[in-house]
Amino acid sequence: MDMDEKYESVKLCYAVHKYSSYSANYVPQNIMVNNPSDQLSRWFTDSSNANNMLQPQYIILKLKSLSIVDTIKFGKYIKPHVSDLKKFQVFGGTDENNFSLLLSAGLKKDSAPETFKLRNRTTEGLYLPVQYIKIVPLLSWGPAYNYTIWYVELHGTNQEDLIQNAMETINLRKEEEAVRILLKHLRRRRYKDAFEALSRESGVQLEGPTQSRLWNALVENGDYKLAEEILEEAMNEGEMDWYLSWQPYQPEWRQLSPCSAAVEARLCCGDSAPPTPRPRPHELACADREPRLELPEVLNGGEGAEACEVGCGGACTARPGPRGGHQLVVDTNTGTLYLFGGWNGTEDLDDLWSYSTGAERWSLLCRHSSLAGGPSPRSCHKMVFDPVNERLYTLGRYLDNAQRVPANMNSELYVYDVMSGAWSLACADTAAVGGPRLVFDHQMCLDADTQTIYVFGGRVLPSNTEELVSPQYSGLYAYYIGSNTWQQLLADRHDLPAPQPRVSHSMLFHPVQRRLYMFAGQRNKEQLLDLWWWDVGEGRCGALCAGAAACPPPAAGFTQRATLDPDTDEMFVLSGMSKEKDKRVYNSLWVFSLRRLTWTCVYRNDTVTPAEPRPRFAHQLVYDPVRKIHYLFGGNPGTAASPRLRLDDLWALRLRRASRGGVWRALRAALREAHYRELAAAPELRPQALHYLRHDLSAALDHCDPAQVSQFQKLATALFASPPAEWHAACALTPRRSRTLARRRARRTPHADLAHALAAVLGADDSCLEPPQPFEEARSPTPDTWDVGEVGGACEGAASEEEEEAGWAARDARVRLYDRLCAYFRPSTVPPRADVADLIAL
Repeated sequence: MDMDEKYESVKLCYAVHKYSSYSANYVPQNIMVNNPSDQLSRWFTDSSNANNMLQPQYIILKLKSLSIVDTIKFGKYIKPHVSDLKKFQVFGGTDENNFSLLLSAGLKKDSAPETFKLRNRTTEGLYLPVQYIKIVPLLSWGPAYNYTIWYVELHGTNQEDLIQNAMETINLRKEEEAVRILLKHLRRRRYKDAFEALSRESGVQLEGPTQSRLWNALVENGDYKLAEEILEEAMNEGEMDWYLSWQPYQPEWRQLSPCSAAVEARLCCGDSAPPTPRPRPHELACADREPRLELPEVLNGGEGAEACEVGCGGACTARPGPRGGHQLVVDTNTGTLYLFGGWNGTEDLDDLWSYSTGAERWSLLCRHSSLAGGPSPRSCHKMVFDPVNERLYTLGRYLDNAQRVPANMNSELYVYDVMSGAWSLACADTAAVGGPRLVFDHQMCLDADTQTIYVFGGRVLPSNTEELVSPQYSGLYAYYIGSNTWQQLLADRHDLPAPQPRVSHSMLFHPVQRRLYMFAGQRNKEQLLDLWWWDVGEGRCGALCAGAAACPPPAAGFTQRATLDPDTDEMFVLSGMSKEKDKRVYNSLWVFSLRRLTWTCVYRNDTVTPAEPRPRFAHQLVYDPVRKIHYLFGGNPGTAASPRLRLDDLWALRLRRASRGGVWRALRAALREAHYRELAAAPELRPQALHYLRHDLSAALDHCDPAQVSQFQKLATALFASPPAEWHAACALTPRRSRTLARRRARRTPHADLAHALAAVLGADDSCLEPPQPFEEARSPTPDTWDVGEVGGACEGAASEEEEEAGWAARDARVRLYDRLCAYFRPSTVPPRADVADLIAL
């Protein structure tokens, strides 16, 4: 069970342990009292930002006991203060000399207290208990001011059983890693007996079996051919899939259908007189469209040349017209797209289109669905496709004040049969049979295996003035297609640990995990930054992240669109139009890994370029998980000169990352280049190296790649290059090397600063010397019988030692190559990066 579920988070007691400085009466202990109206109740440093590099400011808090700290809260003064922390860092540790970074953040320039989530787990997911919290100010809002902290409050868990278990786990993990670092050093220096004894006694393995085989073949034996076979086998068995999954996506956009000439003209020149809608009291807002305009030129058909293309939604042409607030779905069996309805800036649409991704051609299926037994013109509705029965289902719509008459307030569920090309009404009013009321800005998902449609959230269209003032949101419902029945799974109002009904959110269905995922949205004036899952089989739910302090997703924006790839367990979120004051229109694509619970931004566009779609909102994005392609259609470009303008272009997005084939070619080329350089370094093997260069290494390179061709041409110079400057590779100690080291330490020269020190003693130099650090005087080693015959550090076996040094140097090059190859495997299967020799300070 997770700590958040089993252990309650409580306010943690602390004391001020250490601090860098303070000014006047602004003592550090003031941060323990929350008194926002008292300007003296704060810690105020005695060093300005200009001197921060010379005298870093900090305050260390000591908790009453070891704790797992969840959050840190900063109180503020009743009005913004110039010395508040614009940037700061928070560290934590079990002792005051060993800290780990827990948070890097900054306070807003306002008077509202802020709470931040602290990192309380290691990178491996283990709980990280701390007893000391160190806050380091980095920058204040006023550059000429010192730093101020008004109040600090810590929350977390300090239950003894949890802390004891966590510390035991942390200590065992540290010991395991220390042993692995020792094993790595022993093997690299060929202390074979010590390596085997430590591994046997501790039960710790340095690496996985594949990596051990690779080490023996490459490093110990120099068998590059066998090493290549081992790597190819590892690649085919999926041992490098972890590395591939962490490689960043590269977006590749392709325009399937450009904007029409009329849209391009309005994008270029704008409208002659941009209309302004008349304000209406208590008007509902829909992010996908604006309220219907009450303008004389619209009511009287004054749009002129635009009346045909925009008025009929483009149904009189061979392609759909511009729109936003529409619906776009994909048939994963054939790759066909289906487009229905939307708002063209003047009116709602009811045309139905299909797009063949193979032939790249639009086809009109129904010009006016309302005249063919289908739904009336609408926007802000939702639609799903049933790949089993090849049917479309659509539910909900937005109505402005003038349209909210009793005859229009039924929640109708319509079905379109692709095979017969006919619309039918599956349910005249879903609310009358246990389903949702008439909603807009909701979400729908289809479980094709169980033939179940899930509907969550959305704003309920108000039926009276009271509902208009107090927003009503819809809960979670299930529609069973086979029995034509509805079931409410989550109430419209509840206090359960479950997702709250909302608008402007996303909901996705994972067919393998059998889970729904609900992401972000808005409820009343609160922007929700959470991610929930709902198990459709067991009817239980949980939060992957709930609230702004946990697992921050991409910045909130209008009309976020989300898709899901069940093969990679990744969720893609494309946002449009920021929630910031400037209302900038931009698009950013984020990827959320359900396996690692991490967000990654792979694409952002806030400018107009020919190779990418114009920034927009109120668009639609769908994903074909079979062909791994996203499709984007329409939307609102947010053009101030043409507020009613909508787009009608269609784009395809393919996200590419490093493939198995590409990684394997890079690995093979690296191995063969290293083999070639080792051959070229030996004069007697250079003819063999030339043959290897022409045949084996050349075959591993892509001669269509200019960079690889250039590198290949430079490799030939290694055959004629002078020997590199002598560089002694690290090697193992032997009795002879130990005695050599002892003699060199005994013959060290006097300290170079003795003359300077004597000048200071005699008064010739006014500087004050630092006191010397304690050190041990070196003694001459006891002569050994093996030393007989050595003169000046040389020995009779100099020739053999030179050969041994050359062998260590060649082996060291192969060790460095092995380290490079380890980056392609999981960290737990390769030696640790740390080296025990790096811990030695001389």
